[in-house]
Amino acid sequence: MRTPIIALAAIALCLGAATVSSADHHEGSPQEGQAEAGMPAMGPPPEMKALEAMNGEYAIKFFYKMDPMSEEWMETDATAVMTTVAGGGAQQMVFEGQMMGMPFSGIGLTSYDRVTQKYQTTWVDSMGARISIYTGDLVDGKLVVTGTDPGPAGGTYHSRLTNYNMTDAGFDWTYEMSEDGTNYVVGAKATYTKK
Repeated sequence: MRTPIIALAAIALCLGAATVSSADHHEGSPQEGQAEAGMPAMGPPPEMKALEAMNGEYAIKFFYKMDPMSEEWMETDATAVMTTVAGGGAQQMVFEGQMMGMPFSGIGLTSYDRVTQKYQTTWVDSMGARISIYTGDLVDGKLVVTGTDPGPAGGTYHSRLTNYNMTDAGFDWTYEMSEDGTNYVVGAKATYTKK
């Protein structure tokens, strides 16, 4: 697989995710925001409240490969601001940096879908100019979301984005890509440190 970094620009350089824990459930009483007697759930899902600790400004060390099969890493600095939006229903990240010596900016949203019980992340940036959508779960302290992205020469490839080492001070992030959805290679990685 030889996918240039332009294809990586479509991925979430961010995914403003954090330590996420399920709210305690008490038998017989609805969780906050849960439906009463057949009514649809209202308000922000409890799973989103755990993201609030991640709000703030970040300095980012971002590493990427021009060719995912290469051993050579390129490095750049970036910044991000993460805030709660939509009345607590989502977390937004605004990302600013450079990619291949050019200005690069992007916006991501992370939310929790009560119906599918999955986290959702969207991403759009100044290079790819398309909205990517990823879904996933919090597993063993890691938020892992997957989706598909268009390849530079047509077709699609599988993307897997992981936030890990998540604390109030920051988190680490990796982007992996695969042609078959089974064998992944790391194409980008980053360390987010809260200012």
